[in-house]
Amino acid sequence: MTINYRPPSKPDGQSIHQLIRDSKTLDLNSAYLYFLLADHFSDTCVVAERDGQLIGFVSAYRLPARPDTLFVWQIGVDASARGQGVASTMLQEYEKRPFFDEIRRIELTISPSNMASQTLFARWAERLGTTLETQPYLTEENLGASHEPELLYSMNLK
Repeated sequence: MTINYRPPSKPDGQSIHQLIRDSKTLDLNSAYLYFLLADHFSDTCVVAERDGQLIGFVSAYRLPARPDTLFVWQIGVDASARGQGVASTMLQEYEKRPFFDEIRRIELTISPSNMASQTLFARWAERLGTTLETQPYLTEENLGASHEPELLYSMNLK
């Protein structure tokens, strides 16, 4: 079965919300937010679809004060598609988009226990010919005791 990678559109908002909810590992935001991401930020988001079913989503945006920086926010893959390279391919989709030529830095946050994301982004950095730098970003004091800290990962391009 072929997987199609594309920018999301507004009707994808509900499926994105369900995918994130069903992941049980990502912070779930309102359905409204996912509709906005799919509609207003479709250029910097990617969905993966197989047989009409949304199986992956990555949200990102260009920082308003630094439009040469892409901030990757959430990435989720349906349990049925994990281990098939969907997450890596969604990230590689950015490299094909016209705006990516203007990107000089990529930033994202990952909690310390999320080894899968650390590995995913380390591989992407290697593919892009760069390395990941890490620094503290949000602490439990910021996020509350029930949420792990978030470390800021960054990679410089070009």
